Amino acid sequence: MNKKILLTIITVSCLAAGCGKAASPDRLQETESSSVKDTQDITISVQSSQESKPSETIIAEKETDYMEYFKKNWIRNTDSSFPENGGITFVISGIYNGKLRGEITAVSGSPSYNIDNSQFEGIVDGDTAECVLVNDTRGNEGTLKLTFKSPREMNAEIAITKKSEDTVMTIPEGKFDFSPNNLKNIEGFEPIENQSFMVDLDSWGKVKFVSGKLTQGDHVPVVFYLTNEEGDIFYEFTNGFPYSVDVEAVSFKDLNNDGLKDIITIVSDQYDGGSGQLIAEVCFQQKDGTFITNYELSQEINDTGNNKDIKTVTSYILNKK
Repeated sequence: MNKKILLTIITVSCLAAGCGKAASPDRLQETESSSVKDTQDITISVQSSQESKPSETIIAEKETDYMEYFKKNWIRNTDSSFPENGGITFVISGIYNGKLRGEITAVSGSPSYNIDNSQFEGIVDGDTAECVLVNDTRGNEGTLKLTFKSPREMNAEIAITKKSEDTVMTIPEGKFDFSPNNLKNIEGFEPIENQSFMVDLDSWGKVKFVSGKLTQGDHVPVVFYLTNEEGDIFYEFTNGFPYSVDVEAVSFKDLNNDGLKDIITIVSDQYDGGSGQLIAEVCFQQKDGTFITNYELSQEINDTGNNKDIKTVTSYILNKK
């Protein structure tokens, strides 16, 4: 399996749906800016891969004490070249009223890439959080103790208290140190500085949209991420662009009047001395903070030649309503 594709699957699973099965209906995702103050309300949407339920509002306590740990993809320190060689990653998706929720995923190395994914929830007490594993994809039960050591370091103590008959893959037991996954860890990654921007993306708050290329192989795919200013990865986008393209333009606009910024990207085809033909894609932000590319609309924009620049793409979309 392609390393980039696998990492995308893992990242999306931690932010949108559990690895190996649909997300649990009681899964929580934050939909307000992560920069909210302690006394403000945070709206959380309860969702699954099939439906969205009405949101509930919970008052955050001491939420800002933990914001440096929030939404990052934490990778076990001993896992080199993750996920190609396997390893463990987890994401904290919310800390509210002293309660914490997130997801942890273990992946075996190539070529099997077996996955065990579990949600976790627990109580925060100072610099630790005592959690239980819930909705494990392999049917295991266990506990997870997190220790908040610094914004660059966390410790996780994992214990499996009830093992499933499914022994193909299990989240490993033990005490492990974790650090945030960072752009510098991606082999062959080269940022495109003039197409990378700090932007306020609604539920994500102020983040950096990073354009780049993976240059370690014969093919050179274009990639897009949401990160903080230090390059810690929050989200990896999927895209349908061909290899060896140049990024010509990126724009962040609410294109469907849902109050959320969507993303337009335009690239030019440079593969094997390509013609420079322009290709546009439109990616719509969802209430849970994920992004979905509308490939049918994007193809229509490209087929009709309405992909020359951001203004033309925007006008075409708005005039379709």
